[in-house]
Amino acid sequence: MIIRTITTARCTTLHEMMRPIGYVTRRNDDAFRAMAFATQKFLSQFIPGDVPTIADLQASLGSDNGQGTGLNGTGTAMSTGLSASRGNDPLVYGPSQILSAARIDAVAQQIFGNIMVERSFLTKSYKKFPAGKNPKVDAMRRVAQNVMTLQEALANKYEQFAGTYFDGMDLARMTANNSANVATIKIALRELLLGDTRGLAGDTPRKLSPTDPFFGYKNAEQLAEDGNPGEVLTALKGQEFAFTSTLIHTYNVCHQSHYILAPIHTMPAPSPKP
Repeated sequence: MIIRTITTARCTTLHEMMRPIGYVTRRNDDAFRAMAFATQKFLSQFIPGDVPTIADLQASLGSDNGQGTGLNGTGTAMSTGLSASRGNDPLVYGPSQILSAARIDAVAQQIFGNIMVERSFLTKSYKKFPAGKNPKVDAMRRVAQNVMTLQEALANKYEQFAGTYFDGMDLARMTANNSANVATIKIALRELLLGDTRGLAGDTPRKLSPTDPFFGYKNAEQLAEDGNPGEVLTALKGQEFAFTSTLIHTYNVCHQSHYILAPIHTMPAPSPKP
């Protein structure tokens, strides 16, 4: 079978921008999975038994009376072990927790590097086909930009957690020689980190509307700035599907062929439990 290939600005954009960005996007999906798994491991050290749900974390933060001993949703007591020493809180800074936080930090940096690669292709495309010259090319670049914007926002959420984690290390050692102050700092940091991981788990799932792909926010940029991680992740899935749809449709047009596109939801929610 002979497939006739059409050469246009749109087809050139497909091969020189869309396909390379699509490849890197899939690599980022794998990276987000790795960070979600590392978050699960981190949280499993706080609450014994099954991986904690969002409700478990809320209960642990809201019912401990400042003692760090709240119950999770199944009634299992959260691990305590504050330790009277001047050192780090062992529950937060155990060997496994440090490795999980380091994994999150390292993978987030990889994602930021990947996004720089994606944007380099976008920059080259604008140099070759200036904005406003071809509406279809502009539309392709816009959906690619939305994916990058939301990828970066989600990676920033994880990086924020890792930054807080490592910034808080050894804080207890730096406090005044007062056991009450040390305990207060340990409890506050524990609750701050649990709060961050609860944020990564997202809020109540919301469904996207075809007419409202950004949950009421004006655009991807505003969602990235003001949305919670659950909203960012869900919108990112939608934009990745839009990106894939555009890529395949353009390929069909350029190669006079036909592919069947099925919904692809490749990334699990970066949550302790779906």
